[in-house]
This record gives sequence, C-alpha cells and structure tokens, in this order.
Amino acid sequence: MNRHDYMNQLKNHLRKLPYDEVKEAVDYYEQYFDDAGEENEQAVIQELGSPSAVASQVIASFAVKGGDEGKSAKRGFSTAWLVMISIFASPIALPLALAAVVIAFALVIVLFSVLLSIGATGVGLAAGGVASMITGIVLIAQSFPTALFFFGLGMAIAGCGWALILWTIRLSKISFNALAKKMGKFILRRNAK
Repeated sequence: MNRHDYMNQLKNHLRKLPYDEVKEAVDYYEQYFDDAGEENEQAVIQELGSPSAVASQVIASFAVKGGDEGKSAKRGFSTAWLVMISIFASPIALPLALAAVVIAFALVIVLFSVLLSIGATGVGLAAGGVASMITGIVLIAQSFPTALFFFGLGMAIAGCGWALILWTIRLSKISFNALAKKMGKFILRRNAK
C-alpha cells in the first residue's frame, strides 16, 4: 500500500463525518506524510496502522468533542452511535470480507473444474470414437457388417466428442468474459466510493 491508497481508504472510512472534520483529518495526515518525506512513506504507514484503525480514532475523537457545537444533541448521539458501530464492526467486517473473497475464489475454481471435466469428457469421447473407427477398419476383412457398425459408431462418438470440446471452449469464453466484466464492475464500483 502506498500513501495515495492509504489516504483514499482513510477518506472512505471517514465519509460519514462532516466534510470539515474529514478535511481536517486528511490534511493532518497528509502533513504527517509530508513531514516524514517520501522515502519514509512505508515507515509512516507502519507507524499509523491500518486506515480503518486511524479512522476509528478520528471518529472517536470527533464524538468526544461533541461533534459540531452548532448541531443538536441528536447529532452527537448519532456520532457516538457511529463510533460504537465502527468499533464493534471492525472484528466482524474483516472476516466477512475475507469470507466473501474466499467464496468468490471457490466459485471460480468450481466453474473452472466443471468446464475442465466437460472438456476432458469430450476429449475422451473423441479418442474413443477414433479408436472405434480404427477397429472398424481392422475388422473389414473379417466381417463387413461388424466393421461398418464399429466404424459408424466411432464416427458418431467422435462427432459427439468434438461437439462437446467445441461447446466447452465456447462456454469457457462466455463464462470467463462474463466473470471478468462482473469483477471489473465490482472493482470500479469499489474505487468510486
């Protein structure tokens, strides 16, 4: 993570606070990075901790000083509620996000496995069909009807195998293109926040 990513995540976590508070906090941490220098960027990130932890501290300090003095008590109560939710949600939100990533990865693996198994079945059918056709050619001298049966059966099986292979390739392209589009939209939507 670099300074830009860190600050974007911090802004994202602080978006529930009033604009002036967010600007003040962001300016403070930007100045903190500037004072440390570009060469110490990673050290500053290590020292500060995660953006969510810093955001929790900023939100807590905002709640302690009572929010905007011109606002009603209801606003102060909602800020305190926001602090409590952010403190209690942190241990839950991270594992849930991790679980969502793992489930998405597992679904991709399952899709890949199903497509691979269908493709392998097609290859097996095509190879079996070719073997049956060769058997039909070998049997032509012994029994013409039997040879014709094996050759015809081999052509049918090989045709089904090739159709299955081509269908798998087409389905793979469609599936992975759709998956790439969904992931792209998700990533763009997350970056827009």
